[in-house]
Amino acid sequence: MSYSIARAAHVADQLERLATQHTHQLAGQVSNLEFWMDEAARAIAIVDDYPARFRRLHDAQVAWVRTQGTRVPAYCPVCRGACEFSPFTPDPPLRTPSEQLSAARSSVRRAASRFLLRLYRADFVSERQLRDYSDRLELPIEPEDLQKPDDETDVTLNSK
Repeated sequence: MSYSIARAAHVADQLERLATQHTHQLAGQVSNLEFWMDEAARAIAIVDDYPARFRRLHDAQVAWVRTQGTRVPAYCPVCRGACEFSPFTPDPPLRTPSEQLSAARSSVRRAASRFLLRLYRADFVSERQLRDYSDRLELPIEPEDLQKPDDETDVTLNSK
């Protein structure tokens, strides 16, 4: 798994966990809201910047292998040693598929949306703050998402 995807998954998991906290726990987390939104923005940026970073890595590695005349032995599972047809020029690095990068980006955006909506519904952030973060992170928040429940009870989302 690429660093970009692992980082996005970690941030998304954390935001999903925060979105399920009790109201008294959210009260503490709202003080760190800017940090969490920065983490989400950074994770998205890391995913978005992956193609450029990969191209630099790929080009540098391929150029180095070519200029150094690098050859590496292959492992032979039959004799459990270096293959008799070795050494060979190493393959270039493999790119993480676009679909995986897109899914990672989407998971961070969905998790950030869930966390912000949870804070909004618990009256910890205003609609203006929600919209500002939503615009900044290009979050998938719909007008229907802004409807608050009629009752004011603390709905337990997490049994812990």
